[in-house]
Amino acid sequence: MIEELKEKFETIEDAELLEYNTYKLDTKCRLLMFPKNIIELKSIIDIVNNKNKWFIIGNGSNIILPDYYDGIIIKLKYFSEYSIFDNVLTTDAGVMINKLSMDISSKGYKGLEWASGIPGTIGGCIYNNAGCYGSEICDNLISVTVLDKDKIYDINREDLEFSYRDSIFKSKLKNVIILSAKFKIEKSSKEELLDLIKTRTLKRVETQPLEYPSCGSVFRNPEGVSAGKLIDESNLKGYKINDAMISYKHANFIINTGKAKSKDIIELINIIKATIKKNYNIDLVLEQEIIK
Repeated sequence: MIEELKEKFETIEDAELLEYNTYKLDTKCRLLMFPKNIIELKSIIDIVNNKNKWFIIGNGSNIILPDYYDGIIIKLKYFSEYSIFDNVLTTDAGVMINKLSMDISSKGYKGLEWASGIPGTIGGCIYNNAGCYGSEICDNLISVTVLDKDKIYDINREDLEFSYRDSIFKSKLKNVIILSAKFKIEKSSKEELLDLIKTRTLKRVETQPLEYPSCGSVFRNPEGVSAGKLIDESNLKGYKINDAMISYKHANFIINTGKAKSKDIIELINIIKATIKKNYNIDLVLEQEIIK
């Protein structure tokens, strides 16, 4: 099966994944694949489905990879086009949302300006219902086009069961692949949008440890309180397991200060959860996904 995949598709065996995850974990996978179009993607899924572990990787900005993933990782890097017609944005799943946000804002379109600092793909952001500054990706989403085994169909936004950092793709539709999406956008002032993005970028630089590899917020915010505030008040800033450390700059960030391993990050996560449970009787919910 491996030989068949290597012969037919763009593939890397025992692939180094350092550049495919924003924690910069030095990990590998059995096979990394880059389908060039939907036909190739369908063919790959037909071959690997129910026979091997596999998952779709976006920008690797919300996942904790193991030292070795004994399965197949599929990267939709060629799914990278977008278009605008009649105030509807149609975009492939592999498009980076921060770049798309800047592009359409520079063209004077409002709708994704809040996402200029999110280092994820459209597909990954929909999967996680990414959000910030009081906005979420589901807010102006119209529909999503998916691949479900050998079927391609659209799902309307209201049927995707969005909630805080969650969607139907995490539960009922785990093996359904997001191919593209449509968003409602509207004309606005290019200058105002770019000024807003600039202001928020400066704020992120001041308040987040962007100089270190991380995957952003580790935990979801409990209702009515900031996870970072709870972690900070528990005096956990700077707590370190080998090269994984709770950021001094933002307590809800775990950063890689050198050559952190996934086990170091997971151990820190468990320490934070136990401490917050003990101090506040609150069960923090992990926002990042641990890949096994």
